[in-house]
Amino acid sequence: MIGDERHIFGAALGAAARTLWLSHGERRLLAAYAVVFAFGAGIGFIAISRLSQAVVPGADLTNYHLWIILCSGIGAAAAMALAGDRIGGAGPLGLMRALWGMVWITVVGAVIAGTMALPGYGTMFGPFTVGVMLVSSPILALLWFANLLAAHLMIAVWRAEQVRPYAKMMAAAPKAPPPKSINP
Repeated sequence: MIGDERHIFGAALGAAARTLWLSHGERRLLAAYAVVFAFGAGIGFIAISRLSQAVVPGADLTNYHLWIILCSGIGAAAAMALAGDRIGGAGPLGLMRALWGMVWITVVGAVIAGTMALPGYGTMFGPFTVGVMLVSSPILALLWFANLLAAHLMIAVWRAEQVRPYAKMMAAAPKAPPPKSINP
């Protein structure tokens, strides 16, 4: 994770994130979006490699192929942003919401990426292609949903950090006296 000094790049990334004055939770939020963007672009790359039937994946990438890969990453990250409170909730209810949010992000991300890559037809074929890829490759599906689970956990750290100051304020607020009864 960003800022983890035990990781090979952790110290450098942590120093860069601290230079930007990001808190611990904000670094986790940034890492969640970066990971989902990268994995979404990776799924786009796999889709391009399968559809073009390349012998060597990525051998003859055209500008349009690169555009589709970029759209895949943007679609995944945009869908996670649109997911709102479906991702990053606390407790068992937050996990149940996240499981539904993962399916939602997958479908909406494919719609966004497909529409950006090829307006009209891509809106239909984006989700279809992603669905076929995830069903035909259970390892890819497992990795995609594990990626989204990791993003859920990183966003949960950010959400907890956002709630903490308000919880302290509410605990320190003076308590109102109980209402006086009308009856003696």
